[in-house]
This record gives sequence, C-alpha cells and structure tokens, in this order.
Amino acid sequence: MTSFSLRYLTILVFIALLGGCATNDQHIDTTQNEYDKIKKRMDKGEYSAAAWDLEQFKTKHPYSRLAIQSELLRIFAAYKGDELILAETLSTRFIDSHPRHLNIDYAKYMLAMTYFKQRGDAKHDPSQNQQAIDAFNRLINEHPDSSYAKDGKSRLQSLYNSLASHELHVGKLYYDRDLFVAAANRFQEVVKRYQTSPAIEEALYYLASTYEKMGMKKDARQSAMLLQHNHPKSSWSRKAARFL
Repeated sequence: MTSFSLRYLTILVFIALLGGCATNDQHIDTTQNEYDKIKKRMDKGEYSAAAWDLEQFKTKHPYSRLAIQSELLRIFAAYKGDELILAETLSTRFIDSHPRHLNIDYAKYMLAMTYFKQRGDAKHDPSQNQQAIDAFNRLINEHPDSSYAKDGKSRLQSLYNSLASHELHVGKLYYDRDLFVAAANRFQEVVKRYQTSPAIEEALYYLASTYEKMGMKKDARQSAMLLQHNHPKSSWSRKAARFL
C-alpha cells in the first residue's frame, strides 16, 4: 500500500472516530434532556406521571450513567405520589440489587419512610409501625453516620409511642369486658417495653386497677406506688391513690 493510501485510510478512520464521538455525545445530551424533563414534572408535583416516565427511562436507557439515579428518583416519586406499595417494592429491589451503592442509605431510609407513612393509629393494626422501627434500626446500625440515620432516630420515639398506645387501647378493651388476665398482659407490655411513652402513666393505673379486680392487692399497690414515684404530678397518680 502506498504512503498516500495509508494517509487516506488514517484520515477516514479519524473522521469515523470523530463521528462516533459526536453520536455518543448527542446520545448523552438526549438522555440528560429526557431525565431533566422528568425532574421538571416532579418539581410541578406530577409524581405519579414522573414515576411512570422514570420506569420508561430505565427501560429505554438501561446502561445510561443516569439509570441507577433514575431508580432512586423513581422511589421518591412513588413515595410522594402516595404509591406506597410501589415505593416499598422499588426500595427493596434497589437494596437487593445495589447493596454497595454510594446511596444505599437513601434507599433504606425510603423503605423505612414508606412503612412510617403507612403506620396506623392506636385502634388499628400496628404491623407497619413495627416494620418502620425495624427498617429505621437497620439504617441506623448499618449507616450510623448517615444524615438519614439521624432523621430516623428522631422518628423512632413516635413509633414507640404508637405501639404503646395500641397496647393500651387493646388492654382497655379487655378490661371493659372483664378479661382481666388478657388486659394485665397488655398493660404489662407497655410498662416493660415503652417506659418513655406518654401511655405509661395510664397503663400503670389500669394495671393497678386490673390487679385489684383480680384480688391481687399487693400487686395493685406496687403498681400504684411505681406510678406515683415516677409520675407524682400525673392525674393518673392521684386516681391510683385508692389502691395504696
């Protein structure tokens, strides 16, 4: 091959490479533009629509540098759109698929928040409360320095309060039906596990009253004394004076 031919071939290869780079750059720009448009939908509060767009984006660009980021954004979009089961599923899937990702703490936080947002009041099934507690504790234990872990810690007490209120509510239902053994078990649960909850004062009072109705005078007196010692200014302490 002549030197002219070699030079000509080199020029053709160089032009082809430039064309390839231009195509790649154009693809990156197009992908970024698509992603930015979805984020604008979220800024407008169109969370359900954005969640759908992000699913399509991930399918269309599975190897994009924004693919994993789109998974995280979709979790948030589903959560904000109150599609909590979807947010839970997406969070769990991300944790399982990307256990070493830099933002794995965020996925764990969002999983906990989906449970937190679904938590019930004292009269309803508390399973979501317990799941939220377990998820927040996992986040705190595995990522103690994460800013999300700090927020999780601040939410745990309200979850414990909800569980305590549920135990107290069920205990009072048993109490009203004269099922005193079952009632005592519920009140004891509050006393043993949720001593920092507001429900503790009422639980101690009803525990003392339950013991009194079962003829367990000594236990009733001890519960009343514990209530008055720990919460001397409580209205429940004044009511419990009759058991002393």
